[in-house]
Amino acid sequence: MDLHTFLVLGHVIGTAMGLGGSIVAEAQIRKAIEDGNIENDERALMHANYFLIRVGLALVIVSGLALMWWFLLQGNDWVLKSQKLWVKDIMVVAIIINAVAISKRFVPLWLGSAISLGSWLWATILGIWRTPYSFWPLMAGYVILVALVAVLLYFYGKFSSRA
Repeated sequence: MDLHTFLVLGHVIGTAMGLGGSIVAEAQIRKAIEDGNIENDERALMHANYFLIRVGLALVIVSGLALMWWFLLQGNDWVLKSQKLWVKDIMVVAIIINAVAISKRFVPLWLGSAISLGSWLWATILGIWRTPYSFWPLMAGYVILVALVAVLLYFYGKFSSRA
């Protein structure tokens, strides 16, 4: 396996851990707060999952920087000009800021969940999407996706509380 393939694999694994972990985290937190009391075993599972999300995020950051370095060493400076990569970089920053804001209770849980899920999902979509778009349409797509996730989580919460 060559270095480029290894770095791409690390990036994909990190993204899968982040997206999958954020989906599981949302299910865990919804289940845990259903009865208004988070049990110790629920808390332990959530901490383990959040650790895996952080490992995924670290993999994304390290492999992303290494891929940028690799491309630049190959004489490919498109990585500095790619508006899609700029948006993906913003997603990583949004994930980090959002995680801190949630832990400090600066944002309500529904909004933090929507930002987390929407950011991981949009970064994943952009990672596999080959159609070029410019910065502002991609950012608009991100905002729309986060809003859609917020609405879906709202209705999920309403529906699941009746069950």
